[in-house]
Amino acid sequence: MDFTLRSLLAALTVLWPLGLAAETTAPLKLKLQTRSLAGDVRSAAEVWAPARTAIIVCDMWDLHHCKNAVLRETEMAPRLNALLAKARSQGVFIIHAPSSCMAPYEGSPARERARSAPAADQLPPAIDEWCRQLPSEAGVIYPIDQTDGGEDDDPAVHAAWARELQARGLNPRAPWTRQTDLLNIDQEKDAISDSGTEIWNLLESRDIDNVMLTGVHVNMCVAGRPFGLRQMAKNGRKVVLIRDLTDSMYNPERWPYVSHERGTALFIEFIEKRICPTVTSDQILGDAAPFRFSSATAGPKRHRILLLGDSTTEASFPKRLAPDEPQLEDTVRILLAMDPGVRTDVVNLGVSGEFIRRLLDSGRYEKEVATEPDADLILIRYGINDNARREGFAENFPRDYKELIGRLRQDHPGAKLIPVSIIPFANEETSTRINRIIRLVADEEKLPFFDLYPAYAAALKAGPDMLNYRRYPLSKVPADLQPLATPYILPGKDPAVVVLDNRLDALFGHLPGWFGDRHPNLAGYQVIARETARFLATFLAQAGSE
Repeated sequence: MDFTLRSLLAALTVLWPLGLAAETTAPLKLKLQTRSLAGDVRSAAEVWAPARTAIIVCDMWDLHHCKNAVLRETEMAPRLNALLAKARSQGVFIIHAPSSCMAPYEGSPARERARSAPAADQLPPAIDEWCRQLPSEAGVIYPIDQTDGGEDDDPAVHAAWARELQARGLNPRAPWTRQTDLLNIDQEKDAISDSGTEIWNLLESRDIDNVMLTGVHVNMCVAGRPFGLRQMAKNGRKVVLIRDLTDSMYNPERWPYVSHERGTALFIEFIEKRICPTVTSDQILGDAAPFRFSSATAGPKRHRILLLGDSTTEASFPKRLAPDEPQLEDTVRILLAMDPGVRTDVVNLGVSGEFIRRLLDSGRYEKEVATEPDADLILIRYGINDNARREGFAENFPRDYKELIGRLRQDHPGAKLIPVSIIPFANEETSTRINRIIRLVADEEKLPFFDLYPAYAAALKAGPDMLNYRRYPLSKVPADLQPLATPYILPGKDPAVVVLDNRLDALFGHLPGWFGDRHPNLAGYQVIARETARFLATFLAQAGSE
C-alpha cells in the first residue's frame, strides 16, 4: 500500500467519527440580528451544523494596558468559558487567538493542530493583514471616537497600573503574555493561532462555513484582525459576532460622550448595519438571558435625563433619513459634556401623535415610562396634539398634565420634573394659549418651567422655513415633477416626498403647501438641544455641588 493511500485511509479513520458525531449532535438554533441602515432591528432564524461551525476567541489576554479592560474581561470570562465548553461538547471547533502570544503554546497539541493544518487550495488576498474597513463602511459617520486608544481608566489609577506592570517586568503598553487562564483550552480538540493563514487553513480543511467571533475588543481587534469579522465577511464565511461576550476600547470622555456600555452597543449596532449579524450567548447555553456587565464595571455615575413628548420630541423623520447623525438626545448630551464633569444619559421617549391622555390610557406609560431606570431629570413637552385631540381641552389638559406629574412623582421619586413649552407649531395665538396653561400647571405644582418657545421663535426669524423639514403628499406633485421626486419618496399608505432641508425648494417651492409642515429638521432640533442644554446645565451644576 503506497503512502498516499495509507494517508487517505488514516484521514478517513479520523474524520469518520467526526462526521458521525455531527449527524447525532443537535444543531445550533440561532437568531441572527442585523439592522437596516435606519437602525431597524431584523432577526432571522438559522440552523447551523456544529461540525461546520467554529468559534474564534480573540485576544482574551491575561493582562492589558487598560486596567478597566482587565476588570471587564475578568467579569466576562466565566460566561465565555461556559459557552466554549457547551459549544465544544456539541462538536463546535474552538480556536483560541491570543495575538502575539504564541510562544507559551509552542509544541502543545492545540498549537500544532493549527500549524499542521493542510494548506488551503487558495488563500484570500491579504489574509495575514488587518482589515480596517469594508466598502460598506466607507463614507459614513463612525459611531465612536477611539483615536485616543479607548482607555477609560481614571488617570491616577491608570498611572498606578502602569507602574505595577512595569514592576512585574512587563511593557505597560503591551503587557499581555498569553490567554487568560479563566478560559480552558482543550488540547485534544481546540486549536491555538493568531495567524490569518493558519486559521483559514483550519477552516478550509475542516469544511467549516460558519464562524462566531467573541473576545475583545470589538471596535479594534475583533473587527479588524486577520481572523476578524471583516476578513471573514469579506472572504465569504458566514460570520457572526457573539454580541454579549465582547467589550470595546472606548473612553466616555470622547465623542459621543456616552457611557462605556453604550459606546460598545453603538459599535455593535454599526457592525449589524455594515459588517455582519450578531447572536447572543444564551442561544447556545440555553439559559434565561444574555450576559451583561455589572454595575461594578459601569464607570462613574451619570445623570439620567428623560424626554417625554410628541413628534416634535421624537424626531421620527430625522432619525429615519439621517440615522447616523446626532439626534436631539445626542446633541443635548454632547453639549452638556462640553462642560467638564457633566456626563449624562439622555433618553428620548417621545412618540409621534401622542398626547397626555393617550400616554396614560394606552398602557405605554406603564410599559415604557414607569419601568425606566430612575431618572434625575424629566422634561415634559406636550400640548400640540392635546389641543387638537383632547375634548374639553381647556379643562382636561391641565387635569391630564397634573395626573401625569403625579404618576411621575410616584414612579421616579428622585427626579426633577420640568414642564416645557411647545415650539411655534400652530399660530401664535394658539401657541400662547397652550403655553399659558403649561406655565400655570408648573406654578401650581411648584415646578420649574422651561419656556422653549421664545428662542425657537427667534431662530425662525432668520428664515421661516430653515428649521422644518418638507413633507408633501406624492399625490399632489404634478406628473411632470414626479421623476424628480422619486429618490425622496417614503412609501406607505399615503406616499410622501420627504426631505430634511431645502434641497428641493427650487423645484417644488411653488407648490401650494410645500412649506406647510412645521416639524423640526436637524437644524430645528439643534435649536431645541441648545436651549435644553443651557436650561439643564443650571440644575446639573446644582446637583454636582450638593
